[in-house]
Amino acid sequence: MRSVAVVVLVLLAGCSAVTTSPQPETVTPAPVPTDDALPPGVGPGGVTDPAVLAGAHAAVLDGASYTLIANRTVRYPNGSLRSALGVHLELSASRDYHASAAVRGPDAAVFIGEPPTRAEYWANDETYLRRQVIGNRTVYSRYATTDEYVGTWRFWLGTVALDIGPETDLRRTVESFHTGVAERPTDRDDRRTHLVGTDVRAMDFVDDQSGVRSIENATLHAFVTDSGLVDAYQVEYTATLEDGTTVRVKRTVRFRAVGNTTVERPQWYDEAMSQG
Repeated sequence: MRSVAVVVLVLLAGCSAVTTSPQPETVTPAPVPTDDALPPGVGPGGVTDPAVLAGAHAAVLDGASYTLIANRTVRYPNGSLRSALGVHLELSASRDYHASAAVRGPDAAVFIGEPPTRAEYWANDETYLRRQVIGNRTVYSRYATTDEYVGTWRFWLGTVALDIGPETDLRRTVESFHTGVAERPTDRDDRRTHLVGTDVRAMDFVDDQSGVRSIENATLHAFVTDSGLVDAYQVEYTATLEDGTTVRVKRTVRFRAVGNTTVERPQWYDEAMSQG
């Protein structure tokens, strides 16, 4: 899956209103961000170096525990669902993990079974467990190690949730847009830099280009911390497929509890262990 992060620069010009009062009322212009106040690879006019930004993003995550939440939804113009994929991955610093995935829709991926279905996976260095809901049944599986199955943490991170990994997924997304820096809100304590983009320069943010004839109305929103971590980014676009079908695609990626994620045994651990 590929994701996206981009920006439109919004400047608020100052103005003053003269009244009959002895002291005229004034509106203070919103401050324009400077290079010193922005994350790596980002300037006052937008992303200056996608590789630098993506590298800083990956550096924060490298070796750290975190929770990744990725969703991709495709709908027809009338709002009906074509496909949906949701992934929730808890990853410890030692790379134990607890992943859950759900697929829905007539055109959804079948990598965990015929849609609609959902499954959970838990693994440490010694044990790999699976819990899957199939219809009204719950099925458990146990493997000696993750090497006996495709379900390594790298599979969930770089194949299912993201494109290759956090650095590549973000870089390809950001490079696809001309970007700018939106004005920071004044009504809440959110010091992240908000990148916005609507001007597309490449289609690398489209995760499955083989069946896409054209795209339009694409937008990107990304939120970057001072360290360069892009803790949330979202891309939406309308795609015309090779068969002429038009769909609306929405993809979101979020990173939570960076450095504070713990991977505990799931509640169904004993039931799954008894299967082996």
